Amino acid sequence: MSARTIQVDERLHNWLLRNSHRDTEAHRHLREVTLVLEDGAMQTSPEQTQFLFFLARSLNATRAIEVGVYTGASAMAIASALPHEGRLVACDISDEHLATATSAWKAAGVEARIDSRIGPAVETLAAMLEEPEAGHYDFMYVDADKENSLNYYEHGLKLLRTGGVIAIDNMFRGGRVADPAEQDESTVATRELAQFLLEDERIDYSLVPIGDGLALARIV
Repeated sequence: MSARTIQVDERLHNWLLRNSHRDTEAHRHLREVTLVLEDGAMQTSPEQTQFLFFLARSLNATRAIEVGVYTGASAMAIASALPHEGRLVACDISDEHLATATSAWKAAGVEARIDSRIGPAVETLAAMLEEPEAGHYDFMYVDADKENSLNYYEHGLKLLRTGGVIAIDNMFRGGRVADPAEQDESTVATRELAQFLLEDERIDYSLVPIGDGLALARIV
């Protein structure tokens, strides 16, 4: 047991990856391709993609939603957890990296499970509320503009079933949420979201110190 979460240094992080991440050639190649991009640090960490796979598989998810796709690593992980007939709706504001993502999904054998939708995610999610699957999704992962995270969350509450889980990334903002001097719009929005989730009685809630902080909300 431990009274608090220990700090993970480089040596322990490397050990963690060796002993927890079931890597594939498709995942490795996508990481390498993404790391050379100017904003390559935005990609979801390997231990977190493994955790997302675990969450989706534990839920026996057949329908999932992702908001914020980037080069597709997290979508690949989530789609890999779905059955062959499963479906992941992957929402992104831009198709800038869609070719990279699609190539990776094809290499991983999950391309057919992913429905890419390009445009403002608030509009995409609102449109999904009119589709027959609304209220029947199992899992949602949000890794997009922080100012809209609460909007994405509220849409998720309507799109997911009771017992479904919403996961929201970057809740630590690189540690800035804990520094009152940090008042940029994204950090302030994340602080407000964390407090909102803590007090929201519509969900069971946990904030997990993995990656840059992952909020988990289970609909009750």
